[in-house]
Amino acid sequence: MDSRPCRHMPKTISFHYLPLPSNLKTPITLFRMATASAPGRPGPNSLRFGIVGGNSRGHFVMQRSDRQTGELILVQTLEGPQTLEVDVDMSEYLDRSFQANHVSKVTIFVSPYDF
Repeated sequence: MDSRPCRHMPKTISFHYLPLPSNLKTPITLFRMATASAPGRPGPNSLRFGIVGGNSRGHFVMQRSDRQTGELILVQTLEGPQTLEVDVDMSEYLDRSFQANHVSKVTIFVSPYDF
């Protein structure tokens, strides 16, 4: 616990796979990430959401939809066939002190077809 790099490693890593048709109308929400606290435990009072990998072409943005939820939004039309990977991060803070980091690895399979 005395290792700062260790404490900042993701507490959880989840994997998600999304099939999409080619040339999907944008903007569109693809994925939601949220937190929940265990009964009897105080939850984070601040969350930060961001994209930490796989967005080199700027196809996606991450935005907060409410106090506990962030959304991955497709902002540029994708033409298939192609596969994209994007890593989304949610950091929890309690009284401005870092608590935990959660990463979702989202793989998007774009079909060659519009349907």
